[in-house]
Amino acid sequence: MKFIKYKLIIGLFLLASCSKELEITTPEFDVTTEFSTYKKGDPVTFKFTGNPQLISVYTGEVGKDYAFKDGRLMDVSDVKLSFNSSVTDEPGTGTKQLGMFSLLVSTDFNGDYSNYSSVQSATWTDITNRLAKQEAATTTAITVATPVGGLDLTDLRVAGKPLYIAFKYNIREQSKYGIWRTWRFQAFQVTGQISSGSQVLGNMTNSAFRVVQKNPEIPSRTTATTAALTLMPADAVAFPETKEMPTESWIITRAFKNVNKIDFGPDLTIPIQGGTSAVEKKDFTYTFTSAGTYKVFFVASNANSEGQQDVVKQLNLTITD
Repeated sequence: MKFIKYKLIIGLFLLASCSKELEITTPEFDVTTEFSTYKKGDPVTFKFTGNPQLISVYTGEVGKDYAFKDGRLMDVSDVKLSFNSSVTDEPGTGTKQLGMFSLLVSTDFNGDYSNYSSVQSATWTDITNRLAKQEAATTTAITVATPVGGLDLTDLRVAGKPLYIAFKYNIREQSKYGIWRTWRFQAFQVTGQISSGSQVLGNMTNSAFRVVQKNPEIPSRTTATTAALTLMPADAVAFPETKEMPTESWIITRAFKNVNKIDFGPDLTIPIQGGTSAVEKKDFTYTFTSAGTYKVFFVASNANSEGQQDVVKQLNLTITD
């Protein structure tokens, strides 16, 4: 019985010791500066007191702002599209086919690029007539196709829905409608205006263009790469029967989900100290490169596998020219 009692006492002692070891204390911490106003480019020294394990700082600059520690969601006030284009004629003589190219947008396309029926069932708004350079004014040289400052898409947005942009190529019988033409597009870019300036929402690299064919059995030469988008028919010399085979080719972007709001994710801290139970750094020096008023937040923490205790200290600084 005594042995069992001793084991029980030792077990309770060890349990109490472990609980004590896992207990997290609120850190003692404070931070001060010699002045509240500094010139840009001059180092600011922050003096520390206390004993936290971890110290980090939000400087108050864009991307390092405590107010956005849980996420930075910003409204987009307007959306613009810009790209360059050129057009060339396919081999053959006679009237050139008109109405082959059109620019469209949709907010209800289901994102299924695997078949034409999904494209056909979506609602597409034709905005070709908004272009500065339309079909009648096209040339073989790559030139800006959109108005100065970009084509305005702001009114085409729907709250809570993505925006798709499509280049449609309508191919009809040459004997009836004339010789085909080929379009090429480069420098595709979608921008959104936010409070801090213009933000690129999509470009040639990240717009994930996909080609959709109405009749995939017809050997179309329409392609989409990060260098250029090409609306091109079948090779009528190699496949003369295609001259009288009407069809459609589409190049469609990914869903632009950021045309109403942009989620930049949480702002980040600058880590100063971590991993010890005593202050390693007694001060921290930082240089502000732009004039302004900054709310600087220091977060001091004690942490272990069971959790974390934080202390937040704020300093207001004015940085002058």
